[in-house]
Amino acid sequence: DGALLPHFKELADAIQLSNGIRRINIDNLELRPSALGILFPAMEGKVKRIDMRRIRIPVPDAVKCYEIISSSIRRNHALERLLWIGIQIPSDDQADLLIESLIVNRAIKDIRMENCFNQDGVNGCRALTSLMTSGRPFQELDFSDNGLLGVDDAAAALATNPQLEKLFMNENQLNDRDAELIAEALKRNTILQELTLDDNSITSTGFQKLRTAIYDPSSLNAVESCNHTCYVDHMDVEGNDYGMTPRQRR
Repeated sequence: DGALLPHFKELADAIQLSNGIRRINIDNLELRPSALGILFPAMEGKVKRIDMRRIRIPVPDAVKCYEIISSSIRRNHALERLLWIGIQIPSDDQADLLIESLIVNRAIKDIRMENCFNQDGVNGCRALTSLMTSGRPFQELDFSDNGLLGVDDAAAALATNPQLEKLFMNENQLNDRDAELIAEALKRNTILQELTLDDNSITSTGFQKLRTAIYDPSSLNAVESCNHTCYVDHMDVEGNDYGMTPRQRR
C-alpha cells in the first residue's frame, strides 16, 4: 500500500483534472485507509460508475475504510452505478453504513453487490430489504451469490411495490418455500419488470408457483390477480432450462 501511494495520488490528480470519467475499475488489491482516503474523494463529482472487485481490506482497518468509502459515496452525486463484487463485508455495522450511503445518494440507480454477504454472518437479506423499503427508485438491484436463505423480509418488501425495475437473486440457495414467498409478492407488485433466479435450489414445484403468479388462465379472477408487469424468461431448475411461452412472459 505504501509503495503504491504515489501512484494513487497521481491517479487522483488525473481524475480531478478530467471532465468526468464514465467508469473506474479497481480489482484485486489490498487497500488501506491511506489509499482509500486519496482515491475516493477524488472520484466525487467525477465518476459515474465505480467497479470494485476482490478488494482486500485488512480487518484492523475495516471500520475506518468503510467510513471513508461510505462518506465519499454519499457526496458523489455523479455516481450512477456501484459494483461491489467478491468483497466480503465484515459486519452488519459496516453493511448498514454502506447501504445507508447508497440510499442517501439519490443519483445512484443501479447497485450490484455480488458475493459480499454470507448466510452465517452478515445479513444480505437485511441489506436488500433496506434498499427496497427505502422509498428510493432503483433501476436494478443485483444480490447474486450472497447466501440469501430465508427471504421472508425481502419478499415482504417486494410485495410493497418498491420502485424497482430489475431484481437479480441468482446463486443464493433459494428453495421452494422462498419461491412461494416471492410468487405471492409478485401478485401484489406492479412495478418490477424483470426477476432472475437462476442457479438456486428451486425445484419444478417452486417454479410452478412463480409461473402461476405471472400467468394463471384458470379463471377470470385468477388472470386478474396475476402479475401483469414482470418478465420471467428461462430459469435453470433441476438441470432443466424452464422458460415461459411468449404469452406467459407477461
